[in-house]
Amino acid sequence: MEIEKEIYQSQPFKSHYQKLMVNLMFSYNWISDRQKQFFKNYNLTPKQYNILRILRGAGTPISTLTIRERMLDKMSDASRIVDRLEKKGLVKKSISKKDNRKLDVTLTRSSKNLLTKIDINIDELEKEFNSLTTNEAQQLSQLLDKMRA
Repeated sequence: MEIEKEIYQSQPFKSHYQKLMVNLMFSYNWISDRQKQFFKNYNLTPKQYNILRILRGAGTPISTLTIRERMLDKMSDASRIVDRLEKKGLVKKSISKKDNRKLDVTLTRSSKNLLTKIDINIDELEKEFNSLTTNEAQQLSQLLDKMRA
């Protein structure tokens, strides 16, 4: 559905760039809502899932500062989110062997099992994009990269 209809806008946008900006903001919220619903099934938030993926991708213990640098949402309080994940038994914090002023974070066996379950079902979330062909998805991703360049 066109963005004008989605937001019940009767007046035309000032420019194509303004329409793009509104469409991106609307689409971000649309995707966020679907992610929240999907990850709720695993007792996670999208930001918690992002941290678990970062840790899995790192393969070795990393600091909360490194996690924050790699997060999709740079404004997130990585330390607080890591604390919540630790309370859930999904990560373990330990004093860094390289710098005893820092804490390193690692995945637990429980989080690895949880990530495996999510990996199996992530297609449910990705179905939201099935209206696009593979080529269109690739093109849209490239255009977004270009926009941020």
